[in-house]
Amino acid sequence: MIYIYNCYGGTHSSVLAAAYHLKRLDETREPTKKEILNSHNFNELVYKDRGKLYLHGIDEEGNKVYTVGRGRSKVLIPGMYNLIEMLQNEGVLNEKVIFSNCSPTVPLPMTFGGLFSRWLKIDFIGVPLLIMGAKQAYRNIVQLVHFTKDTAKNTESKLLLLDNKRFG
Repeated sequence: MIYIYNCYGGTHSSVLAAAYHLKRLDETREPTKKEILNSHNFNELVYKDRGKLYLHGIDEEGNKVYTVGRGRSKVLIPGMYNLIEMLQNEGVLNEKVIFSNCSPTVPLPMTFGGLFSRWLKIDFIGVPLLIMGAKQAYRNIVQLVHFTKDTAKNTESKLLLLDNKRFG
């Protein structure tokens, strides 16, 4: 199975979802500043990285966990979905693929933190806001990861697109 967590920049909420999925962050408590900042690709990606798939690792069940930033595009994820569907129909790809939207978990501090840090390059304002937002969002992100994994295991469909609106 392949999990693809996606969000606006692909460097905050989706990265944290991948870290919780892979058990690199402890889901039983709020993450520390150091743990957040040390998460793979956290606050590192820039505009040109949008649309690129980043492998974060393989989970305890042998499933690959990826992230992708979609920016403002309304067509990137549907296009990827369509490509995967075609590959599955042609017998080229035989794995189940789950897209999970992490954007509904993003609180206001994380939104502004991303704006200041990634767009305006003002880290001394942006990073503290990102840390605050990551701490605020951690329960919702953990719930989203559990929902994503449970839905993937309990459906026969080979391709899923989860919008996750209920986590906002």
